[in-house]
Amino acid sequence: MNISVIFPAYNEAASLGPTIERALAALRPRFAEFEVIIVDDASTDATGQAARDLTRVHPEVRVIRNATNLGQGHSILVGFQHARGDVVLHNAVDYPFDLRDLDRMVPLLLAGADVVVAQRLRRSGYTSYRKLLSVVNRGLLQLLFGLKLYDYNFVQLYRREVVRAVRVQARSTGFVTPELLIRAHDAGFRLVETDVEYHPRVSGTATSGRPRIIIASLRDMFRFWWERRRMRARRASNESITAGVRRRGASSR
Repeated sequence: MNISVIFPAYNEAASLGPTIERALAALRPRFAEFEVIIVDDASTDATGQAARDLTRVHPEVRVIRNATNLGQGHSILVGFQHARGDVVLHNAVDYPFDLRDLDRMVPLLLAGADVVVAQRLRRSGYTSYRKLLSVVNRGLLQLLFGLKLYDYNFVQLYRREVVRAVRVQARSTGFVTPELLIRAHDAGFRLVETDVEYHPRVSGTATSGRPRIIIASLRDMFRFWWERRRMRARRASNESITAGVRRRGASSR
């Protein structure tokens, strides 16, 4: 089994090198083959140069540069499209998920899961505002879609065929991975959760709680809810018509 690990990066010049070094140190004893994909989201600082420098030192590192700034969620999808590994995982440059915790996730994949969902034991460093947002977001997702996961927005490990088969329409930071998980579940893929430690950022500022990002995520959420509801109603109607035709055919014999 080989793995692709995706790091979306926007203006992360100072943090990128140390993070990728940590990732490589965690991956080398665990995988005979792997790749680290940096998706440079049209950074305006030296992130692109820092990423290219890493490719010259580490052959396992690849860089994809977005022509325009797409946002973290969309950049994850770009990384998925380019991934070559048997399994795929995304992480952030502030390294909230320690790749050594793949030791908890990979065995579940080998045991038959198609997606392993990491759920944070604690949310150290979260403000009360961000904790409230997380609770409300999880409640909305469970209410609207019925998939009872504890953590939709952290890190997931996918078999590559899942990200190849499932087409996500969301582009917002807060709803790309929830939509992917819900669509994967609807398509019959097996999702399993496991506890992992969350490692809070030690520098910089989290941006996922900004009003603009929340509004975009809610827009994608309700668009998908409405689309999914219509699809289910259409499917139920077609099944009802088919059943009626069969009953009439049986009674006429």
